[in-house]
Amino acid sequence: MRRILTVVLCLTCISGLASGRTTLDIPKDKIGTHVLLGSRIVHVNRPCGKIYADGQRNHRPVLMTMDTDSCGNLVLRHTGYTTPEGYTLRVRGHHPKDVVLPIVRENARYYTVDVSDYFSTYPEDISAIPPKMLKGPAKSHTILGKQRTEEYLLVKADYTYENGLEVTANCYILFLKQTPSKVRIMDKEKVGYSYAEYRDSCSKRTGLSLRWDFSNGRKLDFYVDKKFPAEWYPYIKEGIEDWNKAFIAIGVGPVVEVHPEPEDRHFERFAPLVNMVRYMDVDEHNAKGDVMFDPRSGEILQGDILWWKDALKLLCDWRYIQTGAADGMARLKEYPIEVIGPMIRHAICHEMGHVLGLSHNMGASWAYPADSLLSRTFTAEYGTAASVMDYARYNHLATAADFESGVSLMPPRLGPYDYYAIAMGYAPEGEAKAGKYCYYAPFISAAISPDPSAQPESLGNDLLRSSMAGIRNCKLLLQLDGLDQERTRLISRQYYRYIMLALSNIGGVLNDKPVGRRLRRRTVRFAMEALYNVPPEIADEHSQQGVLKELEGNFLPPRVLENNGVWGLRNYQRQVKKLKKKYSFN
Repeated sequence: MRRILTVVLCLTCISGLASGRTTLDIPKDKIGTHVLLGSRIVHVNRPCGKIYADGQRNHRPVLMTMDTDSCGNLVLRHTGYTTPEGYTLRVRGHHPKDVVLPIVRENARYYTVDVSDYFSTYPEDISAIPPKMLKGPAKSHTILGKQRTEEYLLVKADYTYENGLEVTANCYILFLKQTPSKVRIMDKEKVGYSYAEYRDSCSKRTGLSLRWDFSNGRKLDFYVDKKFPAEWYPYIKEGIEDWNKAFIAIGVGPVVEVHPEPEDRHFERFAPLVNMVRYMDVDEHNAKGDVMFDPRSGEILQGDILWWKDALKLLCDWRYIQTGAADGMARLKEYPIEVIGPMIRHAICHEMGHVLGLSHNMGASWAYPADSLLSRTFTAEYGTAASVMDYARYNHLATAADFESGVSLMPPRLGPYDYYAIAMGYAPEGEAKAGKYCYYAPFISAAISPDPSAQPESLGNDLLRSSMAGIRNCKLLLQLDGLDQERTRLISRQYYRYIMLALSNIGGVLNDKPVGRRLRRRTVRFAMEALYNVPPEIADEHSQQGVLKELEGNFLPPRVLENNGVWGLRNYQRQVKKLKKKYSFN
């Protein structure tokens, strides 16, 4: 376990300065080096969904160079960076002003700088709360304390604003190592990694893949927030440490260890470099893997898994709607820990993949033949998708008879793609070999994906079959007694969702070729029949108009549907724009 040294100094005991002034000791050997200037929320009295809450960072730390000027000040200057490979850091979002801190004292090792004025208001350039929410400068502030370690300097302060918002924040200066880690650029057609964006000398964009540096036997300690129920801890620990299997497979060995949050009062859970699964006590259905990285190289320096308190309800909704027709346990009003635990483990494993640098792979479910997902032996070994980084979730293709015969309804722990992705990012370059199911397609932010293989929630390599199975399940669930209003709304929403997913077939491009005319016809027929035969108890005019709008506006001209209905596609050849890049293996 990495030892975290925290030194808390009483502000009223700062000798040589007026009462209430706050100073920091800056090591002289750090002058001329790069630092990260950032902050994290410790507490906010009015949290706002996914935007800001206790423990969130939200704003990327700013890369600065530490220097002195001729007027006796220490200056943090915003800086770019050019890698040895010739890539230049592309500054995103804003260009912060220089930070000028008066030097009030010095000795052989340190400059002592006065930071009282700088932290008299929450610095906008590093604020973890959007400045527009603060409504101007702070009405009042109190600096609560400071910390110093060999790795960072930290100031903790309270801010109160005219609109009643009260924020406690940790603002920090994080020292970066003088020689950045070696960069690695991934082949974006084969594997998905998050990246720090750079430009080369010709202004062509590229990305330095985000990765941890596990050289020299370095380990990653991850703490689990004590706010989580104790019975969740084994599943959270398992979901994180599952990734050790992929690192063992490439000879790196286990790299991550999970621990309960220490009871030691000196443990600073909001320190810049503490890695933690954080329980976000805010009404929000979400979980997120979040990292802080060195923008010079893409080296990940710290990671969090943020778990909002309604995330479990979202998992339970998915489990019910996708497997309730096959598994009676999924229809319970309250799930026991034996059902909840594996769902938590899978969600945590997915978010830990983001912490390790991986992005989504929406093609992992497409990698499996649809028929294989009805095989007991196949699903026992491979789960529902070739990666936990997909949104495939649970096996909605399986019927009750399939489930009784032993077909698994659960996603994988780690899939074949996950082992390959870790090898691509962390094994010596050139050693990673793609296996049979290592298909990759990126997350596409569109109502209807132009690539049928890049789909959230669908299963198998037959998009239409996946949606038809989903519609079947929705109708079966409606036949059950005792449906409450909430679950009826859930079935209604998912019913129309399955229709929308299938529409990728109509104008989509797969393997650089437009989807065939016959499949397009079948898909339009499926969509129209599903709309006209929607069970009355889940019929929703707004959702129906949404589907028709997509059909009329994006795929078929109104005259086709008005005059010829589902058969109009026979005489209509839609011009399809090919994707600029195709994410698959040759």
